[in-house]
Amino acid sequence: MAFRINSNIAALNALRHLHDTEEALSTNLERLSSGRKLNHASDGPAAMVISEQMKTQIESLDQSIRNSEISMSMLQTTEGALSEVSNILIDMRQLAVHAANEGTNDPKMLQADQNEIENLLSTLGNISRNTQFGTRTLLDGSNAATGVAVGNGLGFVRASETAKSSPAEGYKVDITQVATRAMLVGERMLSLEDVSSSDPSKVISFVINENGRTVAIDLKNNTALREQIEKLATAAQRDGRPEVRERTERAIQQLVAHEMQRQTDEAGMNLDVFVYRSAENMGRFLEDFDALDDALSELASFPGGIGALGGEEVIVIRHRDFGSEPNFTVSTTLQNYFGEVSPANEAVFAIPGKDVEGTIGGAPEFDGGEAAIGNGQELSGAPGAEAEGITIRYDQDTDDVIYQIFSRTDNRITGLLKRQKDNEFLVGDSIDGYVPLTQNSLAFQTGPNQGQQSKVSVQSIDPEQLSRGLDNDSNFRSLSDIEVLSADSAQDAMLMIDEAIDEVSTLRGKLGSFQRNSLEANLNSLRISKENMVASESMLADTDMAEEMSDLVKNQILLSSGTAMLAQANQTPQSVMQLLDAGA
Repeated sequence: MAFRINSNIAALNALRHLHDTEEALSTNLERLSSGRKLNHASDGPAAMVISEQMKTQIESLDQSIRNSEISMSMLQTTEGALSEVSNILIDMRQLAVHAANEGTNDPKMLQADQNEIENLLSTLGNISRNTQFGTRTLLDGSNAATGVAVGNGLGFVRASETAKSSPAEGYKVDITQVATRAMLVGERMLSLEDVSSSDPSKVISFVINENGRTVAIDLKNNTALREQIEKLATAAQRDGRPEVRERTERAIQQLVAHEMQRQTDEAGMNLDVFVYRSAENMGRFLEDFDALDDALSELASFPGGIGALGGEEVIVIRHRDFGSEPNFTVSTTLQNYFGEVSPANEAVFAIPGKDVEGTIGGAPEFDGGEAAIGNGQELSGAPGAEAEGITIRYDQDTDDVIYQIFSRTDNRITGLLKRQKDNEFLVGDSIDGYVPLTQNSLAFQTGPNQGQQSKVSVQSIDPEQLSRGLDNDSNFRSLSDIEVLSADSAQDAMLMIDEAIDEVSTLRGKLGSFQRNSLEANLNSLRISKENMVASESMLADTDMAEEMSDLVKNQILLSSGTAMLAQANQTPQSVMQLLDAGA
């Protein structure tokens, strides 16, 4: 029988298995030493892609956490400075209250108070200029959305963090409706019969209610007022001439209006009460609206003003605030005094005021702009509009009663004494002005992805920027102008300081809310997200140590046994060689 030598299949099989075992053992050692199950793309291509994305997100989350922590440190630095600013303003107000005590103060004491206030104002300026985080100044206004308003009657109020910087020329501003104030106008003059009735049940009274406060002007129980009216009425009746009666009734109008004003002021109501000649009694001066300048010139030529033109005078009650929201009611014992359908002793609502209307950013029909939102005299860019977040004020005093035209029939405003046809007076015929805006609000990257930013605006607390535009009798333009050298100026100083305290408190509240809700809450969310992301990536890409150790032991055994089996498989060729050697 022939004897043939073929390939050593057994040895080859043993060698192949030994090679696989060595590779598996090498993989075990790599995973155990690195702690990672995915060390090469070939270890799991799909898993590797997901793992790398997760690792990127984890590192970004980690950096976002550090960003939030640093941002909170910056805000805490700002809050510390603002806390001291609040203390300074409180000290200033205390000095103003002391200076207002005119009866006990002499000029030297007032000057001492003024010196202290000036020192405190200087300190405020230093805090504004020198409060820093690193090299960034925090309270000088450089970290806010800042703007100006260009145009007659336009004033920049504020801009939110969402507002976009304007083009170089600014956003166009068009005013289409001026703001007005709520008011009630008497239907007629008070007659002698109204105020001097011998029947107590017919003695007139007025009840005014505004913002939850109520006053009653009762001619029966108001002794001082009743005595003055009775003296006037008695003298007029004794004289008997029509012109004396008319002058007396006008004087009574003034007395009643003055008493209304006095009581509403004492009650803290935000109302003006005065006597005014109804537009219907101004005769030919209102026949042509286009002759405004001529009409006003003619009116000014009368020494007694419009009251010298003859005709009835009526009591007007007007809210001091502009817009559709402020309102009040009046009831009176006089039937139909505030209109033909105003019953006696029933509250009559004032004619509502109007909010300013217009656009910021261009007219919708021409420039693609959107109508802005009006609130009193303030006009704000609508949500989604190019000028969103910008607020301006149109502060033309447009509804002074001299310029109002009343319909006595239905007791409402029927027009404005202005150029109605082309809308040139008080309201521009094309563009009323511009609002250039620069957006410098602080932007914080609070998330790991694009667009995950939060912004906050930190306005200046420099005295020249606080309490700007606040009406006051001393003509203080801002907090930096206040002085307490007289009782009157001290009163206005308190007004300005109160406004500054409100502004600083509002800023502190905004920053505190931003820190708590935008940074701290977000920081907690980031930490939880990172924890979950790390866990998920670990399950996907980290080594299962127990499993790998088990595989390592298995592969070590296989390697050892495989080496022995390879040696065993090589014994057969060795036997053949021995036979061949023996035959030779």
